[in-house]
Amino acid sequence: MAIKFALTLLMVMALSISCREALGKNDPVIALLEVGPKTIIETKDSVYIRLSFYDANGDLGENFTNEDNLFAVDDRMGIAHAYRIANLVPGGANVAIQGELEFLIPSVFLTGSGPTEELSYTIYVVDRAGHHSNEVNTGVLMVVQ
Repeated sequence: MAIKFALTLLMVMALSISCREALGKNDPVIALLEVGPKTIIETKDSVYIRLSFYDANGDLGENFTNEDNLFAVDDRMGIAHAYRIANLVPGGANVAIQGELEFLIPSVFLTGSGPTEELSYTIYVVDRAGHHSNEVNTGVLMVVQ
């Protein structure tokens, strides 16, 4: 059991390092923690998404504009649901931050003429310097009438 845990920890660390190298030193990094429900009743259910984030210089979030900085792109149509993360570091300090973000995508609908449809979202964040995070995908969700 301890060996499995150690191997899993090493794999997570390696993935984190490779993401940091691929993205750049100041790019935020996100990971999908939770998404649900897996089956969504059209126009009645919302999709709940929970992410973890890490930002090396703490410039994720914004208080002084209405600019959106969290995006969940509906992979069926390429349309983005946009949200604004509030400033996470008081006074604009240059410090590493990490934590979790939660948001809802309300009122999902079918785009075709059938009674069911597969759906997924691609999610990313943008910091104040314009650095884009990696993208995470929710995996397949099912929308039903």
